[in-house]
Amino acid sequence: MKLTSLARRQVMEKYFETWGKIKDMKLPTELQKIIARFPAWQGLKDLQLEPIAGLTNVNYRVTAGGESFVLRVSGENTARLGIDRACEIAALQSAFAAGIAPETVAFLPPEGHLVTRWVDGRIWSAAEFRTPKNVRLLTETVRRIHALPTNAAVFSPFQRIDAFLKTAHEFGVNPPPNFEQFQMTVQAVEMDQRLDTSAWRHFCHNDLASCNYLYVQCENSIKVLDWEFAGLGDIYYDLATIVYTHDSDGPIPPELENEMLAYYFGAITPFHRKRLAGMKFMLMLFSAAWGLAQAALQSAGRIPPVEGFNYLKFSEYLFLHDIPELQAQYKAIAED
Repeated sequence: MKLTSLARRQVMEKYFETWGKIKDMKLPTELQKIIARFPAWQGLKDLQLEPIAGLTNVNYRVTAGGESFVLRVSGENTARLGIDRACEIAALQSAFAAGIAPETVAFLPPEGHLVTRWVDGRIWSAAEFRTPKNVRLLTETVRRIHALPTNAAVFSPFQRIDAFLKTAHEFGVNPPPNFEQFQMTVQAVEMDQRLDTSAWRHFCHNDLASCNYLYVQCENSIKVLDWEFAGLGDIYYDLATIVYTHDSDGPIPPELENEMLAYYFGAITPFHRKRLAGMKFMLMLFSAAWGLAQAALQSAGRIPPVEGFNYLKFSEYLFLHDIPELQAQYKAIAED
């Protein structure tokens, strides 16, 4: 079984669990210092923190003054993952104004610690999501994201993969020996992008794993979380993340992929299918390269281990299974 969104979802579902409240426990010194930088929380007797696990950052649900918030304590090596906190906050604030993200309560530069208002929503299961209605709802949300103004960040999976591999190599972690067999496909996908004369470049989220958005039932709406990778990018990459939003369960079936394409574009052309196939391949290659970089940083002691999640095994699985399969699918469409 793949580990991508399965592990991430298990992590983020802590949103809905009650861990032992640590109100009466001594908080770590660094956390005390961070909390002290939020004036509105000072002197409150009902301040409570509940840990929420995360892969890149350390997160807490904070209850204070009868309200609930999320405190994100930023990881120390996010720059190596291509994350710009100033661009992230600009994206989050723009998305909140459009009604598709939680409200930003406080932002602490230079580290990028963040407080957002708690969202009363839930993560869809794969079975719940995989209906025409819900695929259309997520696709409509993505269309609204693509209409947002840019935030000065640029997201290219081609460049990010190179950067991840460089970080991994720096700490002695390398891709499999057969990695070169994928490079010609990368070049072909990049050429498709260059030859695309449509308006494919828009502001994108770039990380729509199922744990990164919540369904708010009372509004029949979606609130999108985790804007770390948001920036000017390729709309087909965002659409690929919809296909693989529950990637531990595999892609959505072809009929729902057609539903997504038709809702987004109207008439579906062979070039739409080719571009999407190329970006599905790039999405998995990006995920595998990200896993290698995380494994390298973990082995070097730069980031803590995540219980129940092995970055290296995750990457190895993708290189052995998903990436070759998606490469074959792309080639079949390209040769059609």
